[in-house]
Amino acid sequence: MYSVKEATYSNWKIFFKKCKKTNMLQSWEYGLAKQRCSRWRAVRFFILNDKKETVGLVQALVVNVPFLGGIVRVNRGPILLDNNLISESNVQVFDMISALLKEFQRNHWWIVQIAPNVNKSDFGVLRLKDFGLTKLNLPSYGSGLIDLSEEESSLLSSLKKKWRYYLKQGQKNSFKIDSLKGDNSQIELLLNKYKKLQEDKEFSGLSDSLISELASQSSEEWEFSLFVAIENNYQEDDDPLGMLVSVRHGNTATYLIGLTNNKGRNFQINYVLLWKAILDSKNVGCTWFDIGGLDHSTPKGIRHFKSGLNSEAYSLIGEWRGVLYPWKQL
Repeated sequence: MYSVKEATYSNWKIFFKKCKKTNMLQSWEYGLAKQRCSRWRAVRFFILNDKKETVGLVQALVVNVPFLGGIVRVNRGPILLDNNLISESNVQVFDMISALLKEFQRNHWWIVQIAPNVNKSDFGVLRLKDFGLTKLNLPSYGSGLIDLSEEESSLLSSLKKKWRYYLKQGQKNSFKIDSLKGDNSQIELLLNKYKKLQEDKEFSGLSDSLISELASQSSEEWEFSLFVAIENNYQEDDDPLGMLVSVRHGNTATYLIGLTNNKGRNFQINYVLLWKAILDSKNVGCTWFDIGGLDHSTPKGIRHFKSGLNSEAYSLIGEWRGVLYPWKQL
């Protein structure tokens, strides 16, 4: 049996460090960023086993609706502690989710939407249906992880041959890469370039306000990194060859945004920037690098690019929604 208790920041940061594989959406800093640019309020919980030991962490986003109670959203939780023998595919994770849903019910958060950090399985689908949840007709999130505990030479040799070739071709070109941390002078340029990409490719992506808030977060377990590739004779008004954002959250870093202009693509800048981000994450002590999404909804060109990294693929169980009726026992 599992129980749930609300977490304070001082304790959360201790246990977050101990998690096997973290994701950005379950980090305290992401919750703060969402609070500051939307109506959502972040609430965090510890999941305890029958010995009252913390075995998992969950961050939920809540909005209260007059006369209707609360709406609660969990994206890619729970995350599990490193000393926990339960994996993301273990049946006991659903017992944790059951305890979490009961806590939501006690708080009068009647409408729940959850995308569990759980691998796809027939058993998992049945359990979530048993909780009264219905799967939404949305693509199930998938991505890939790179094990940064390997030596740099091993990481390089694990890349697909063509990816390695384009990386080496790009490294032969004449340019430099600025590595900027946190909220910096290039954020406005990043936002303008990203907005133009959203319009051209017709996708929603991240909002300006959320990106700005993510960049402004700062803690021991969080680092927003912006890599900017520029030509050696770069002038202030010149267009960068490319820009890339990665975010470190605990023991994992995630590839968040990649932008390249026409000349940058000819220079294979996207390969050089991503490789730079991977090595930077390894050098600051990350254990894992998440390639930031790779599933059936990923555009063909991006899917081809990311597939060349030969990462350890994972595919989650999808997005679920339901009503936690006050008279219904879970």
